[in-house]
Amino acid sequence: MKITLAIFVLAIPVQAVEPPITALAFSPDGKNVLAGSQAGVRVLSWPELKPVRTVATKLSHVHDLAFAPDGKTLAIAGGSPAERGALELIHWPDEQLLHRLDLHKDLIHSVAWSSDSKLLATASADRMVAVVNAQTGKTEMQLEGHSRAVLSVVFLPKDKQIASAGVDGTLRIWNIETGKVERELSQHTKSVTGLAVRPKTEPTMLASISDDRTIRFWQPTLGRMVRFARLASVPRALAWTPDGSKILVVCKDATLHTIDPETVEVKSTLRVADGIVYAIAIAGDGSVLIGGNGGSLKKLKPDSRAKD
Repeated sequence: MKITLAIFVLAIPVQAVEPPITALAFSPDGKNVLAGSQAGVRVLSWPELKPVRTVATKLSHVHDLAFAPDGKTLAIAGGSPAERGALELIHWPDEQLLHRLDLHKDLIHSVAWSSDSKLLATASADRMVAVVNAQTGKTEMQLEGHSRAVLSVVFLPKDKQIASAGVDGTLRIWNIETGKVERELSQHTKSVTGLAVRPKTEPTMLASISDDRTIRFWQPTLGRMVRFARLASVPRALAWTPDGSKILVVCKDATLHTIDPETVEVKSTLRVADGIVYAIAIAGDGSVLIGGNGGSLKKLKPDSRAKD
């Protein structure tokens, strides 16, 4: 029995010289999608994917885009390799710059918001995680412990803990009141490239993807790995469906897998691109947007004929 998202794929024609899409985010009202790359940040209409405008940024590399839960602020993260990791906070929707912050000595790969929209966490190639006050732009703390570049960071529910992961193959659970590591999870055997918290679920479940070709599911507050699935290709990006019933993973071989987190069964596999995919985002209606090489964007519609 097959559950899939989709069969309709819409490719947006772009010039071959376009850099790859490395970050995607839907606007709070759901009417636009933002695509980040070395060319900056483009705003496109949703679901038509027609160019609307660009968002002003001074970052030469855009690695992540994230809207605050209250919808009032856009975080743009990136910087310059081996030089600076920068974060820009943009008031939304008028796109006024609130803060431009040089936080790290190397690229910021990932940014995450607390649920109350008051704090941000950044993961950097300089091996550090920073916690920033979104209103003042002040760095509240720097979390040091990873031995190599940090590639992903998320807040855990209740905003008292942060999970981070990176090239050293570990996940670390930090207490942001003390700045101390509460747990170190080391079951992955290669770089951990992405983290995502399952929505609407108790107890908290965290998913991680790694160059060891696995996706692993954790109860992070207990420090326990629950289950894992091995994939045929290296995973590149992941995203939960809005209801938390499934997780989608795009891989180096340009396949998209829909996975049941309870059974780790791969419910469907779909080839979605000709080149490497770097980013994935899911709209409120379940539509999926994929970003990859050459500035390409592909939209996949949920398959109304699919059944559980």
